[in-house]
Amino acid sequence: MIKTPYSLQGFLPFDRVGAALLAQTASRFECRLTLERDYMVLNAKSMLGLLSHHSFGDGLFTLVADGEDEQAAVKALLELLHS
Repeated sequence: MIKTPYSLQGFLPFDRVGAALLAQTASRFECRLTLERDYMVLNAKSMLGLLSHHSFGDGLFTLVADGEDEQAAVKALLELLHS
């Protein structure tokens, strides 16, 4: 399991395009991918899940990857979020 703190401030609030891009990239991997913060756990592979939350506060989340290809998944998502 890999837990990576990350600020999504530049990527928030999610719009259709941003959520679709994130979910599409996450869906390429077998591992479980979530964005977690306090009581909130968002499935990174679910566009609807990403769009369903409106309160993201300061944008600080932990990207959690758990599974066989977790390192590749974290790398790909961080590259997407940095672009």
